[in-house]
Amino acid sequence: MSTIDPDAARRERTPRRTTGARLIVPGLFLLGAGAVLGWGLTRGAATGFSDDVPEQDVEAIIAAIASSFALMIAFGLWVGAAARNPRLPGWLTAIGIAMLGAAVGHAVVAPPPELLRNPVFDALAFGLCVGAVALLGLGTVARAARARRLDAADELVRTTSPVTGSVTNQGYTHFEDASRILTAVTYTFRDAAGQQRWVKRAATIDARDPIVNGEEVDVWFDRQDPSDENRIVIRRRA
Repeated sequence: MSTIDPDAARRERTPRRTTGARLIVPGLFLLGAGAVLGWGLTRGAATGFSDDVPEQDVEAIIAAIASSFALMIAFGLWVGAAARNPRLPGWLTAIGIAMLGAAVGHAVVAPPPELLRNPVFDALAFGLCVGAVALLGLGTVARAARARRLDAADELVRTTSPVTGSVTNQGYTHFEDASRILTAVTYTFRDAAGQQRWVKRAATIDARDPIVNGEEVDVWFDRQDPSDENRIVIRRRA
């Protein structure tokens, strides 16, 4: 028995912020697995993956299959880490890194019996590099936009006082077997003029601490433009 609500205490604790260091290992695996996949697919396309081919390129088959699994795992680790800190590069950057690796793998593949050769950047390698650079650039732009929104939200919280809002649609009926669900929660609040407004936000709901209809929350908004949803901050109360 405790005299402190454990769910409230958990919400009060500041979660450990994921840093960029958590992306180093997934990033290296994305680059390496992308290179091996590019190598395996290029070599397999040249020598054949089919059972009808007299002499299958076993190395290419193994490389393509193994690197595909490694790539999916690395991508999941990257996205999972980035989701805990919106200031980190997102999935666009992860795909760009994997494409850059694929370009390298394609460029250095050699026909049997050799494994590697000096890099040869043909049209496909060049196209992969261009796509990788484009995705990395888009990822950088998206990251900067998220950072600006977060900075604006932090400033709003520092410089204004919150009003009381409440949950009008919790966005789920039950959890089934999941411990967490991702859903859209609808909140309502009244602005400085007394006008009632509604806003919907994506939220990850923990089965141990569910959001429920009628729950009161703190809401910060732009007094000059309360309709600007990008400048509405909603936080649960402890």
